[in-house]
Amino acid sequence: MKARNLLFLFLLWFFYLTLGVLVFRAVEHDGEEQREKTKQQQLVVIKDKITSAYNMSEAEFFNIVKQIEAASSSNGGPEWSYHESVSFVIQLVTTIGYGNITPVTNGGRVLCIVFAFFGIPINILFLQSVGKSLREVEKFLITEFEKRCLKRNEEPKFLNEKCSLCAVVFFFSLLLFSAAVQQKIDEWTFLEGFYAYFITFTTVGFGDLIPGGSPTESPVRNTVVRIVFIILGLAAMSNVLIAVMDSTDCLKYLKTCKIFRRRGETVDIPETKEGGGGIELTDYRKEDPKNNDLELVAAI
Repeated sequence: MKARNLLFLFLLWFFYLTLGVLVFRAVEHDGEEQREKTKQQQLVVIKDKITSAYNMSEAEFFNIVKQIEAASSSNGGPEWSYHESVSFVIQLVTTIGYGNITPVTNGGRVLCIVFAFFGIPINILFLQSVGKSLREVEKFLITEFEKRCLKRNEEPKFLNEKCSLCAVVFFFSLLLFSAAVQQKIDEWTFLEGFYAYFITFTTVGFGDLIPGGSPTESPVRNTVVRIVFIILGLAAMSNVLIAVMDSTDCLKYLKTCKIFRRRGETVDIPETKEGGGGIELTDYRKEDPKNNDLELVAAI
């Protein structure tokens, strides 16, 4: 993947998400303000009834209301603030969909359908490009490591398998690190953090445990941490999927061949069906592009 193409996809992805944040907040924020006014009017009516019935002061009543709101709120702040709008757009295009914030106006729901229809393919293309770039970095690092540290000047053997191992190690290392960070932020157990981010990175998104979703005095910080880990985790997951696809392509290639041999080994070449002697090696031998340790002797 050329750097220019990756940069173009990143800019397209970034500007599309930025547009979504601004539009969704504009559409849903007005409706949220109206709902807040209605709620305050209802609270006044409830306050008059409760304070007179239970001999309670207004200060005591509103203190109870604040405690109830803090216990039921996911982030302790306005639902359609800028940072939560960013979180919603990320959840939408990545198909994670925790469900902790959703559009409630008709305009917002229509916009959600249109935005997801174009945003999901853009996000897939971007993450696929990032995954391929990570794959190239892994190949470069493995090659340089073997040349400089192991003094091997030839091309690395089993390069695909080594890259696949690196992809899996990077994915689970990121999972462990994100779980440890979330353990500090949300005061979860390590298992809860590991579970929550695994469900997130695989885009399952149950919503039972939302990283950074606990009531806190720093909702912006928690949302930023969650978004950063989501992007890194999905890129790592894309890298793993590309590794699986490369390995599958390699197996398919091997199945199209009848005879392989290790370098330096000799094998018997079978007779042709016409009985005209053995198959000519010069006609059928070629390098296997997926595995440098094997060479094709005869094809089906």
